[in-house]
Amino acid sequence: MRQKWIQWIMITSAISGVAWLGGLGWTIQDYLREPAALPPAERTPAAAPPTPTPPVVQEGSFRLLVLGDSLARGTGDPDGKGFVGYMVDEMKGKTKQEIVVDNYGVNGQTSSQLAASLQQAQLQAQVKAANVIVVSIGGNDLFLGGETLGNLNPANIKEIEDKYLLQLDAILKLVREHNASARIFLIGLYNPFIALQDTVTTTKIVRDWNYKAAEAAASYPQAVLVPTFDLFQLKVQNYLARDLFHPNAAGYRLIGERVASLITW
Repeated sequence: MRQKWIQWIMITSAISGVAWLGGLGWTIQDYLREPAALPPAERTPAAAPPTPTPPVVQEGSFRLLVLGDSLARGTGDPDGKGFVGYMVDEMKGKTKQEIVVDNYGVNGQTSSQLAASLQQAQLQAQVKAANVIVVSIGGNDLFLGGETLGNLNPANIKEIEDKYLLQLDAILKLVREHNASARIFLIGLYNPFIALQDTVTTTKIVRDWNYKAAEAAASYPQAVLVPTFDLFQLKVQNYLARDLFHPNAAGYRLIGERVASLITW
């Protein structure tokens, strides 16, 4: 009797297992089957992209927009202020207006990336609202994280320079399309490698780069290049962060004070 009972349980379990496997197979097949298209009336329309919210312009405030690379972000300053922070400190001593800062600096950003970002409606709204626009761009184009030091051939430098100048013109053009009156300050390059070998060559490259960038800026109204080369030229090691590329707090202070000195009220 007990043996028959065990056999009956085994037969029942086998039948249940087969049924379970069959159900699983149908479930998987149904899952993998491409879903039927919905009739036109039942399809859910795609959601429209959100409308960018324009910045709130407070009456009597002074809006400062910062665009560009890691210098715009203040990388290398242990206090996190960067030249923008020291610049604003100086500006506050000249006006009672509220100074509103919008910093869109991105570590590692190149000129082509900045030009692409200026196609975004949200950033265009920030450009439109700004009184002063500071642009720090070009260091990553030229130095490529130090890779350019391995190929200082004039033909290579010219190729890099020509590409940059095209992008710089596109950046300035886009800014002016959305803001015809804001003052634009383009931060010139310094030479972080001036104390290394090939100093004569790298110095000439950076000086030529700055000259052509200044000429590009000068073709747009109220746009100027702010020189920084001389600030670092004599004591570059005193003004560089530990990475020997970005400024330290003292270096950023020099840049910030120089830009602030050019802003009139």
